[in-house]
Amino acid sequence: MIGKIFNHEATRGYENEAENAGMKSNAPLLQRICQLAQTEGFEFAGALPLNELADDRIDAWLRQGFAGEMGYMARYRDQRCEPAEHFKPYESVVSFILPYDSTPPSSASGIGNIARYALGDDYHEVIKKRLFRMIDALKQEDATIEAKACVDTAPLLEKVAASRAGLGWQGKHSNVIREGKGSWFFLAEVLINRRLKSETQSSDRCGVCDDCIRACPTGAIIAPYVIDSRLCISYLTIELRGTIPRELRAKIGNRIFGCDDCQEVCPWNRLAALPALSEFTPRDGLRDRTLEDWLLMDIEKWRETFRRSAVKRAKFDGFKRNVAVALGNHKSTGSIDAIRRAWLTESALVRAHLIWALRKIPGTNAEQLLGECRAMERVPEVLAEFYGDVDSPLEAK
Repeated sequence: MIGKIFNHEATRGYENEAENAGMKSNAPLLQRICQLAQTEGFEFAGALPLNELADDRIDAWLRQGFAGEMGYMARYRDQRCEPAEHFKPYESVVSFILPYDSTPPSSASGIGNIARYALGDDYHEVIKKRLFRMIDALKQEDATIEAKACVDTAPLLEKVAASRAGLGWQGKHSNVIREGKGSWFFLAEVLINRRLKSETQSSDRCGVCDDCIRACPTGAIIAPYVIDSRLCISYLTIELRGTIPRELRAKIGNRIFGCDDCQEVCPWNRLAALPALSEFTPRDGLRDRTLEDWLLMDIEKWRETFRRSAVKRAKFDGFKRNVAVALGNHKSTGSIDAIRRAWLTESALVRAHLIWALRKIPGTNAEQLLGECRAMERVPEVLAEFYGDVDSPLEAK
């Protein structure tokens, strides 16, 4: 399956004869990488010279502030825009697709919704282990090979690399879509000191469809292919370390880690179902645990639940903050007792969002607890939440 992405006999588009010859001589290496990738469970692979990955579109995105608090995007701007200059001695990037479980979550508002990619084991660990084995095998066969494994933490435009290598196209929601296979998959890369390129190219097949744009709860897809991270629920519940802006909280619903809405409505995902590794099977309790249960979970239980899980990215306080917002959107009087119990042990960041939640729950019981909490509270940023003042500058620890 993987090998079909490569046409090893074709090296069109190279005017330099030496370069063309080099591409042909590396064809067996492409084939070997395909074989190893298939053994490791990757579904598709594609290769691209690093100098063809140069892209400065990120500059306009950064200038408009769309990165939010993700300062690393600007710090490593040069590596992303000019990879050939900053990733020497590597000459090419080989991109891979690895599917994750795409089973729909519960639709009940009282259940916390975690993005599908994070329901199993941490994809960083799972994928890197496989990439390392591939690299080790290549080096054993050719000691002159140098290679580096990348899984979204490297300053590399991985979606651009995958689409230019022929694995699919970037949809209007910015995720890579593969025709007939959808977008429920991870991307991974190996940088290598060889000139490699797959001939297969993918055309943009989104057409006039804008389902993802219309489905985004917060309007984060401000234009086709342009995401304002500051509005994205995945950013708000994972990357943002501080207070979630009040005007966005009601739009988060019961999402406590990430968001899949733009992918759920994509027509290309309706019949797409690639087989996922067993490591990505949803863990027990992550799809049916109530918001109250999540709120009352202590840090040791939380660490045990999310050991070797991508959810730890949000940190304990950030995760509890997300749960508090979801409780406010749930608006259930049945949550009041859990909020009362949690109030005495949670951080100022979480308490601030619990106040917001209580203000959304109808009835005298919620009003009574608000009064009790008001009498006990001393932190100014939390006190501001009682009156709906400016957003509290609190950060997750």
